[in-house]
Amino acid sequence: MTGAIALFCFGAVTALLSLQYPLGSLRMPGSGFLPLALGVMLMGLAAAQSAQVRAARTTPAESGPAEPAKAGDDGRRVLFFMGAVAAATALLGPLGFVPMSFLLMLVLLRLMGERRWMACGLIALASSAASQLVFVIWLKIPLPGGIFGF
Repeated sequence: MTGAIALFCFGAVTALLSLQYPLGSLRMPGSGFLPLALGVMLMGLAAAQSAQVRAARTTPAESGPAEPAKAGDDGRRVLFFMGAVAAATALLGPLGFVPMSFLLMLVLLRLMGERRWMACGLIALASSAASQLVFVIWLKIPLPGGIFGF
């Protein structure tokens, strides 16, 4: 439950900070449009997770007792997630969008439990290339090029 509350707050801060940038429209989104949408989606997902946890606490278990989770494991993951996103935000300008989205995806995949480096690398590469294609080429959103220029 603590993780859902922390993610909700993180989404709220993201959404509020995105309002400092032009939002644009659906046809011509501005630089604040995507962070606002992601912040709102994160708040919605965190609220849904919180409701699911609350419902699970009030509903008796149908099967035997579940294996207990390690104490503090979810909280640590949330903190690492927020730290990775904060570091990615700080490095976005100097490194650029494509390298930073690749590194962020690589770190988050490892954080979420994927142990194979090859799988993490391929997924991160595909997602950063797809993001470049959709946001920069298709939607024409100007994103930071960084030291690499793309």
